[in-house]
Amino acid sequence: MRRVLSLLFLLVPLILLGCNQKEERFDHAALKEELKEEGIAPKLPTKFPLTIEGYEHVIPPHETNIHEVTFKGEDGGMKFSLTIQPPPVEYINVEGEEVTVNGNKGFYVEGPGSSIHWTDGDYHYILTSYSDENETKEKMIEIAESFQ
Repeated sequence: MRRVLSLLFLLVPLILLGCNQKEERFDHAALKEELKEEGIAPKLPTKFPLTIEGYEHVIPPHETNIHEVTFKGEDGGMKFSLTIQPPPVEYINVEGEEVTVNGNKGFYVEGPGSSIHWTDGDYHYILTSYSDENETKEKMIEIAESFQ
């Protein structure tokens, strides 16, 4: 009986610690299929530091090879946006801190509207946060590294 109680005292805090982490999985299957219909097959985020209730694939009124997706939180407000386009992308007068995302060089721009920019394979990604509590460099890199 003592062993069982000891085991419970050890496991309960570990379980609670795991449940308290704010990382939320995001099922990107529907979005991946939607983008595939548009003729692209980029990697997409699988984890966010908050619950994503939905997304909107923004289709511009003119033909372009730039795709934008906005991710909405539980309150319905936009929390993140993702821009996907073919490389190379040229930046003029943008100062950012160099970062690495899954072995790819990129940069982080502190904001309001903090963003992380990197190229992986056939696509250049720009992930922007519109949520004050989720725009730290570390959190943005963590989201970027969850892309599959």
